[in-house]
Amino acid sequence: MSFRRVIAAERNGSAVLVADEKVERLDAAGIDPIWRSASVPEVPNLGDVSDTVGFPDPGGVWVIGWVLEPGGIGDKDNGIVVMDGDSPGFHRTDSVDVHVLLEGSLVLELDDGVEIELNAGDTVVVNGNKHRWHNRGMQAARAIVTICGASRTDRQET
Repeated sequence: MSFRRVIAAERNGSAVLVADEKVERLDAAGIDPIWRSASVPEVPNLGDVSDTVGFPDPGGVWVIGWVLEPGGIGDKDNGIVVMDGDSPGFHRTDSVDVHVLLEGSLVLELDDGVEIELNAGDTVVVNGNKHRWHNRGMQAARAIVTICGASRTDRQET
């Protein structure tokens, strides 16, 4: 599968199109980098996409496409997140992740057993908490995810 990546930026005070390209699937695990800033974003920024796999450092912002196939629980050990060995698919990251579901359906499961069903058009923000994803539907779930690198503290919000 491929997708179109379009990026506009500013050069010498004028808006310019810096990317308008067809991108083939980059990662068999269903993660496709679209735009990145390695630190607190500054403009103009061309959002060059490196081959780095993982999550941004605190202050960094990445935008990715994400696909979870039917029957999947997002438990592939692709070296990106550390999975909970006792509960396949459960993980947490040092980031704030904004998922916009474009197609299909997903279930977001929290570690207390709460399950939230999401459908195309829904948006969910995951704030570094433990969770896992399920695709219990009949079609692939496709999302755009903006990942903001964060610092983890021991403070617990009430």
